[in-house]
Amino acid sequence: MKKTLTTLLFLAAALTLAAQPDSTILQKTFSVGPDTKVLFSPGNLQYQPSTHLWRFASSQTETLGWQEKQSYPKYRGWIDLFSWGSALNPTDFEQQQANNFVDWGLFCALPTGQGKQWRTLTLAEWTYLLSKRPNARRLYALAYVCGHYGLILLPDNWQRPKGIYMRTGPKEENYNAYNDEQWQRLQTAGAIFLPAETKRIGTQSQGSAFSCRYWSSSPNPNKNNEALYLLVDPYLPQIKSAPASHGLSVRLVQEY
Repeated sequence: MKKTLTTLLFLAAALTLAAQPDSTILQKTFSVGPDTKVLFSPGNLQYQPSTHLWRFASSQTETLGWQEKQSYPKYRGWIDLFSWGSALNPTDFEQQQANNFVDWGLFCALPTGQGKQWRTLTLAEWTYLLSKRPNARRLYALAYVCGHYGLILLPDNWQRPKGIYMRTGPKEENYNAYNDEQWQRLQTAGAIFLPAETKRIGTQSQGSAFSCRYWSSSPNPNKNNEALYLLVDPYLPQIKSAPASHGLSVRLVQEY
């Protein structure tokens, strides 16, 4: 089994897409534990079934949604709603088991050039990021960015660009709306955006398109074949559980 997994990892790495968006602006750090800081990937994770290639979204606001044609084995477009820990079989839309987690970070290109492994945040790390790091409630905001609803995460050493105003914490998101020029300034200052998207159940799109749902790497210890994820629906960030076969968004990090 170990030899088979090693072979699969090698083959997947060989097929990883090298072309990636410029990530030089995403170099601000985020504390996800008392002694752990991370850098976020420059966009949500995407996969192309027809070529077995991986990439990050071309921008932080990009989402792909879900259509039934995306379940075809030779689909030539890209998908971004994955069953939990499905890196070995990203088109497993029905049967993913919670005890078969393989981190997507094992298969991704490294556009930052720092040579460190991408990975998925644990439940404890999501929780620390949003509620336990110093000034945590002042370091995230609900917002519309270039017309896309989602959650803005701010780095530890956040310095607000002059002329940009933001209401942080679990408050009404309609106050925060940024056009492309404003978002570029926020992004350059280190802001990360987690765009909202529908979820996938089986091969069907379900749920609100104004909810952020991002997998953690943590299984639910109290529910067999379920795993834990970050939900913003649409106000207070919270931790929820879902069957491992459900398709949710994935955003990776690498340790600083």
